[in-house]
Amino acid sequence: MSLLGDAPSTSKREATAAERLHASLMAYLLGTADEKSPLSVLSGHSDVLRLIWHVVNNAWKREQMMTALQAQEEKKLVAFAHVDNVTFPAPKSINVNMMPFILGDKKSLPPELHAYWPMIAKCTSTLHRSDGKASPKDRVGYLTVHESVVHEGASQRRPGLHTEGFNRDVCDSGKVHTLPRWHPWGFGHAMRHGQFEGGLFMASNVSDSCHIYNAIVPTELVGRGGDVEPLRPCLNERFPSAPKPRTCWPADDERYGSHAGCARCDMHLEGDDIFDQRRVTGPIALRAGELVWFTDRTPHESRPLPTGQPRQFFRLVTGGVDTWYAAHSTPNPLGTQPDAAVVHYDKFTGEPAAALVEAAPTRHARGAASSCAGRPSLRQLAAALAKECQV
Repeated sequence: MSLLGDAPSTSKREATAAERLHASLMAYLLGTADEKSPLSVLSGHSDVLRLIWHVVNNAWKREQMMTALQAQEEKKLVAFAHVDNVTFPAPKSINVNMMPFILGDKKSLPPELHAYWPMIAKCTSTLHRSDGKASPKDRVGYLTVHESVVHEGASQRRPGLHTEGFNRDVCDSGKVHTLPRWHPWGFGHAMRHGQFEGGLFMASNVSDSCHIYNAIVPTELVGRGGDVEPLRPCLNERFPSAPKPRTCWPADDERYGSHAGCARCDMHLEGDDIFDQRRVTGPIALRAGELVWFTDRTPHESRPLPTGQPRQFFRLVTGGVDTWYAAHSTPNPLGTQPDAAVVHYDKFTGEPAAALVEAAPTRHARGAASSCAGRPSLRQLAAALAKECQV
């Protein structure tokens, strides 16, 4: 575990170690070098220092996450929504990641991706247009299509709980304006499209290959590259039920006729009585063809498949991305450039240390602002130290 803070640099050079040190951690380390400080007994014991900082950080993260989840429940915030059901085109072993293109311009996509245009159009038709602002279809979006054979026990996409981990404008993180309306008369399709601002869309053609939580992780708790696996205990406590598909009418043709197996009510709700729904108490296991919208701070994970089989995955990022990771992304051969800063280092490891950054043609890299707010306080640190030193 690193003893460095998480705040990234917003300049074209990498921040020094001293610049990335959290203020409380700096005071903690300085105390070990002060002979008059009780912390001096820890001088030279880097293993103990790391352990204490790890304990304090985990306690702080838990407190922040549980508080956020409680507030989200009280405010009835929604982290994802079932947009509609879609049919995937025939696979062609396509594998592109975060390819930039114009959301409303089919010609800005290479011809081999045109078969996915109906899915893209279904997504963009739900994007909210704010008064006085340009159409969201004029923006640069980012398309991911992954078609491959997944081996038994492996996941096609990134395993472990994560968010998409992009640095964005606040409005681009994702906001629900109107939820889709799911009713039996829709016969498996939404009777009314939702309206969303920013965020992402995702679908696959294999059931139970992705789990998603109705939670929004505070920005300061998202780790490198969107990692939120350390928050799993908090999510399990708040969502203790086993993963299961969204609420549908029973697959009983004799009793329910054309409604059998069709989705009903919102994906984040459950209950046999459609007039008395409650929030789900576990993650949703997405079914094949379910197109969902979610925020860029919604925890989800690609699941290992019990048997080897082909899988197709679709993701559309609606823009507002500040950083485009060249090492992980696919350039558009037709020339559309990312509307973001282009960086040439590993998204997950940060290597190489001296990252090269190119200014975006129409935007400037902003990144997350460095701040000491929302970090373990010196009081919390002192309490943990007192407990540790008594052992």
